[in-house]
Amino acid sequence: MSNNDERLSKINANDRRVKRTKKLLRDSLFSLLQEKSINEITVTELTEVADINRATFYFYYTDIFDMLDQIQNEAYEMFEDVLQGTEDSINSPETFAKYIENILIFCKTNPAIAKFVITREYSNNKVLKRIAKLLAKNVPVAKETFSQDDPRRFILNFALNALTGTVVDWMDDGMIIPPNTMAEFIADMYISGSLFAKSKFANYSRDAE
Repeated sequence: MSNNDERLSKINANDRRVKRTKKLLRDSLFSLLQEKSINEITVTELTEVADINRATFYFYYTDIFDMLDQIQNEAYEMFEDVLQGTEDSINSPETFAKYIENILIFCKTNPAIAKFVITREYSNNKVLKRIAKLLAKNVPVAKETFSQDDPRRFILNFALNALTGTVVDWMDDGMIIPPNTMAEFIADMYISGSLFAKSKFANYSRDAE
């Protein structure tokens, strides 16, 4: 083995160890968050659950909140990668279903991270807000279409909240239904609901009340 090959081998081995260590810490944090809030979790408690010494934790993070920020940033980057290149192709029910399917595949492949992101309180959930903006950028924005006194402005908001709730229930149910089947159902419900709202409130105005 040449010196370059040996050096690359060591780098790859170190990279695997780093990923394994961070995954242990991340999974341990997710586990603790099932029982208590982030404010109640200490570095000592986390490292004991992960069976990793405190020095190793501080090598990667300054504190629990720094770790949380890094996890959220990583989750967003992963999510963004999943959707990259699809935003210009959402022009039919089929392509919209494919868009949703990509989201569900991400959730099935990364259930711990996906559930962590989706189920955290929205007001303090930086990554979910960023993801919501990403989703909103890639589907028609009703608030740019309808006037301020038209309830159809909230079609997208309703859909995004319905989507996150459905995905959480699907994950809790063991993700038995395949992502493509769920995606077709969600896309159909969104499109049908949007068409219903548009027709029902076609002549809506405050003056008509």
